[in-house]
Amino acid sequence: MTVYGLDNWGSLASAAGLVVTIIGVVISYLAFQRAGKARDAAAAAEVASDETRAAIVRSLTMVDLERAIALVQRLKELHRSNQWATCLEHYQPLRVMLAEIRSRRSCLTPKLRQILDDAILNVVEMENAVTTAVTENEGLGQLRGFDRILNDIQAQLEGISSSIRSQEG
Repeated sequence: MTVYGLDNWGSLASAAGLVVTIIGVVISYLAFQRAGKARDAAAAAEVASDETRAAIVRSLTMVDLERAIALVQRLKELHRSNQWATCLEHYQPLRVMLAEIRSRRSCLTPKLRQILDDAILNVVEMENAVTTAVTENEGLGQLRGFDRILNDIQAQLEGISSSIRSQEG
């Protein structure tokens, strides 16, 4: 008498191979689904990270702009009280602030960067004129028009601040 299983090893091996293959396909499918979910979760985390980074950059830019606006306001007060030598202490920090805002803030459009470039040039020109007038002790009356330039710079900075604030919504 022969045992059924002993005569059909090939058939049993084929059946076992089929079962192992099916199990392997199911495991692979489940692993692929998990990998897809992990990939989707990683993509969502990256988007959230980018949004958070952009919000932080906008917030820091707003703080920097507010500081620059306050410094412009201080310079206007010094101009009105003819404290030209004291003004010289404030031009350079304002230029640095504006340059840092311009170069370090990715949320600025090219147009806003150009506005900051123009403001920096205006501050440099004012600083040079005040330096010359103070060191030569003459021509101080010509410096009166600088309030208008500072008002323009302040309005431009406020416009940039408003533009950035509108990006938040």
